[in-house]
Amino acid sequence: MTEQSKFEHYADTTYAGVRDGAVDREAAFDLACLGLEDDPLSDAARELAEASTTDGNEERLVEAARRFLDDFGYEPGFDVDPERLANAERAMEAVRADIRATGLTGTVRLVFPDWSPSNAFVETWDGHLGSGSGIYPAECRAPVTALVAVADDAQDSLMETIWAAWPVCPVHALGTHPQERDGAGVWWCGGGGGHAVAPIGRWVQ
Repeated sequence: MTEQSKFEHYADTTYAGVRDGAVDREAAFDLACLGLEDDPLSDAARELAEASTTDGNEERLVEAARRFLDDFGYEPGFDVDPERLANAERAMEAVRADIRATGLTGTVRLVFPDWSPSNAFVETWDGHLGSGSGIYPAECRAPVTALVAVADDAQDSLMETIWAAWPVCPVHALGTHPQERDGAGVWWCGGGGGHAVAPIGRWVQ
């Protein structure tokens, strides 16, 4: 196991413990040691090492682990954070509703290819994936950002399949794009100075 894969393994285990409120002390200590190897002056790594070897203070350990993960830029994958996966799946359902509303009948789904270490992709009925880098777990921290990210990847995949803009603004006949506006995910048209055509998941022809 490489140093990077060790770090990811211990970080995943520690994150799951932070999420559940019960951090594995051995994994946390090993993670702190790797952090100190990378940055010997890291206060977060030193605090995690100390907290993981001090029995009886679970709250300190959880907070130290959370700080370490934040300081070292850790982002959990879909397999580690069920809420991010749930946000992506709910977003996929909303996009499916828009696909049906625009008259397309094929099936689209989220896939997690073996060749992608962490990202999800939207696959269309003919096996097409988008040309981009897919949907990052970080984009699915919240329902709205997940909605925009999944809609964006679905749009890319669909246009690779149907060779046409999708979905198209019924007023300006221009292709729309998923955006977050005023805290909501919408299909945005650039025509007429720019306007929201519909919320993502509630397209109306």
